[in-house]
Amino acid sequence: MLLKTLRICAVLFAGTAASVLFAQYGPPEGPYAPDAVRSLVDRVHNDLNHGYSVWNLHSGDRDRLNHAERDLRSFSRDWEHGRFDRGDLDSSIGAIQHVLDENRLRGGERDALSADVGQLRHLREAYNRHEIGNWEQHH
Repeated sequence: MLLKTLRICAVLFAGTAASVLFAQYGPPEGPYAPDAVRSLVDRVHNDLNHGYSVWNLHSGDRDRLNHAERDLRSFSRDWEHGRFDRGDLDSSIGAIQHVLDENRLRGGERDALSADVGQLRHLREAYNRHEIGNWEQHH
């Protein structure tokens, strides 16, 4: 009887843990799962590297983009542990968008980076709509 009770508790606990993770990140293979966010951050990094080889950026813009990359990496690490750092995400989006708006960047590299910013905004919007995130801890 004790073994049966322990099995039932284990199943209930596993189901509860899965529900919490689903509420935190959305569907397991969805766009807001930690692996997907890490892939997006990697894509931003790769798109910036491609852009650096084509664009003629001022040192201030390059510094701004390097800072945005560091903030995105920090955001991704925090998200893997269930913490949504809106400050890191917003500063990254703002810095990249500033460079996109204020410079005459051309080509597919600019388009790719612009698409990346759009996906980062979707992530932020999903959080704002409470589709993802651990709201019990934050509010």
